[in-house]
Amino acid sequence: MKRPIQPMNRHFHGRAGAASWQTAAGKERDWMHRPAEARALAPTDAFATGGGAADGGSARQVSFWRANLAAWTFIAFFGLASRLAAFSDFALAVTLTLVLEPIGFVLTATAYKFYLERTSDRRAVIAAWALASSVAGGLLQMVIANALKDGLFPGIPVGNIAANDAVPAVFYTAVFLGWSLAYFWIRADVDARSERVRRSEAQAAATRAELQRLRLQLDPHFLFNALNTVAAEIPENPESALEMTHRIAAYLRYSLDQQTRPVCPLSDEIEAVRAFVRIQELRFEGRLRCAVEMDPAVRAVPVPHLVVQGLVENAVKHGLRSSVATLDIRVTARRAEEDAVLIEVVNPGRLIPRAGDRPAVGLANTRRRLELHYPSRHALSLVQDGDAVVARLLLRGDACFA
Repeated sequence: MKRPIQPMNRHFHGRAGAASWQTAAGKERDWMHRPAEARALAPTDAFATGGGAADGGSARQVSFWRANLAAWTFIAFFGLASRLAAFSDFALAVTLTLVLEPIGFVLTATAYKFYLERTSDRRAVIAAWALASSVAGGLLQMVIANALKDGLFPGIPVGNIAANDAVPAVFYTAVFLGWSLAYFWIRADVDARSERVRRSEAQAAATRAELQRLRLQLDPHFLFNALNTVAAEIPENPESALEMTHRIAAYLRYSLDQQTRPVCPLSDEIEAVRAFVRIQELRFEGRLRCAVEMDPAVRAVPVPHLVVQGLVENAVKHGLRSSVATLDIRVTARRAEEDAVLIEVVNPGRLIPRAGDRPAVGLANTRRRLELHYPSRHALSLVQDGDAVVARLLLRGDACFA
């Protein structure tokens, strides 16, 4: 007797068509967030090197001018205090500060442009240029300072330190050397961070590509098995084969709707499992039953799409080999810890591999996806519990690349 086709869960009636296929590739890029390391290490410093967009270059320039201005503001206050203490002449200290510090600001800005043009030089060459530039800057500041003292303050006592012509050269040579050291240290640090960002983004892109490949591997695997099931039913049970075809179509619509989503609520995942089991129930009518128990507290927990299906496929495949008259599969999902979900799939049978068994594609796929989505935060085991085989999946925290 032909059984009526039951409507599938509302989640399995999403629209699918050419537009979905055309936009899937573009949407796929949007579901992966930038890795946390890349966000944390993203270079915003003025001393980042290399070309880029116009707005990025302008931002780096603004950052440099702000940093340079802040540095010379500090040097000006330090220089003024030092001159007041050493010279005991307020007018001389203020005059030298108001003239020499702005000139130092201009000289370091010029050095910044010069250093950027020498980025291809070896470190020893750059260090030599920095030393030579610092000494030259110090001598220039000495000439200007002495000209100011001779022209505006000719009566400086001989014993006063301000009368020593070499003091400005020593002071500003040290300032320029310190500025150059800070510049190259910051730029090296930013270059290192930028390289870590590039490596992190490259690794994330490779991981996203592998996850996508693993997800795409599941659908052909399921479709191949499902079509073989339909083909086996057509000669002797065409009505059942027709109903299975409708259910497979509904399941594939659901799978297509999930193409742009790396994760889905656990309730949706369980509905996908139920759809898969209903297809198998049609083939093994009277011999396969599945019961699902799900804690309401975990219904909305996001999990990777189709992560449970591999466990259920494995239970159906190996459970049907057991000697039991009816294969009862039990799927449970509950909260194990505050931030952990425990999913169990139980089926009767013995955990004994048979000669000639091919590796389970769904199970191997699930293990790899878990390693990428939950690195060091998951546990998947197959254990014998009396006359039953239990697959336990423990997921802690949120999935990566969600």
